[in-house]
Amino acid sequence: RSSIDQGMVAAVPELKSEADTLAWKREYHIRKREAEWKKKQDELLTQKQTAWEVQRLEKQNRLAAAREQARRKRMEERVQKKHQQVDREYRDKCREVQIDQRMEAWEKSQNAAILSKVVDAKEDDAKRKARLEVAKMAT
Repeated sequence: RSSIDQGMVAAVPELKSEADTLAWKREYHIRKREAEWKKKQDELLTQKQTAWEVQRLEKQNRLAAAREQARRKRMEERVQKKHQQVDREYRDKCREVQIDQRMEAWEKSQNAAILSKVVDAKEDDAKRKARLEVAKMAT
């Protein structure tokens, strides 16, 4: 017998007539059905609560996974931006070195051209002075 039956049987009163017996049996069966219904409702509630808890935990896990994925994505974007920045700085530095090298080569060629013009001018000046001296002596 179930615990419900045992609890109800223990409380069996002394019955005087068949009507009392029928009334008691009817009340007994009503209480038994109510107890079984309550037990079933409690089980259903427990199942629902368990299902709710499982859903809550699943949602919590999905949210945690989404947060982790978003965190990883942000980190990957930061790393990618840093790589791009380093690459850009490297290219800028290479460009500056090339510009400096071209500028240095241009300055050297300009200095050589200017020096050549100065030497030519000095030679022309010396030739002119020599002609003037020759002309002075000739007169």
